[in-house]
Amino acid sequence: MNDLLEDGLERLSIAADADMIRKLETYISEIELFNPVYHLVSYEDRDELVIRHILDCAAGCPVIRQREKEGCSVADLGSGAGFPGIVLSILMPEYRFFLIERMKRRVDFLKNVVLRCNLGNVEVISYDVKDVRREFDCVTFRAFHPLYDIIGDAHRLLAKGGALYAYKARQSYVEAETEGLEGFDSELVRMRVPFLDEVRHMLILRKKGE
Repeated sequence: MNDLLEDGLERLSIAADADMIRKLETYISEIELFNPVYHLVSYEDRDELVIRHILDCAAGCPVIRQREKEGCSVADLGSGAGFPGIVLSILMPEYRFFLIERMKRRVDFLKNVVLRCNLGNVEVISYDVKDVRREFDCVTFRAFHPLYDIIGDAHRLLAKGGALYAYKARQSYVEAETEGLEGFDSELVRMRVPFLDEVRHMLILRKKGE
């Protein structure tokens, strides 16, 4: 697994040091430990967990880094098992992450991971997205609600000029979700996840100035 993880990160041009690899491995072990009871995420074996979830989330790192300055705040909506928030926070320690999750067992899991991995740049917010009354420089989500269900909340949570980074699959699905969308400038970036023969995109919506 170590070779698969490190090889995948290298293919994504992510310079992960030994401490980052150790934290990711700890995170993976925590998922394997708690998943049978908490039902956090679906996967068949460790390789699939690494490829379909860890590397899939990691593929967003270069996209965000190219567009956002160090120190900015990133909210992960419906963080669940910590995808993509935990993965991004480990690989991007220069950013501040806020994991928004309303389900108690998932909140407990996330807080445990933050402690076990010693993630000083992460805060877990145990509220429904609709009840959060803060603004962030960026918002991200993966395998959460369809865009049209949460775009109002995302707009409210984003600071002026802030950006939404949504992990998506096929371009046709993205086009259907964004049809008639107002209040944002959009950009669609193709992402290639190592060892995964499936289409992945990052939809970036930049909040227009008011």
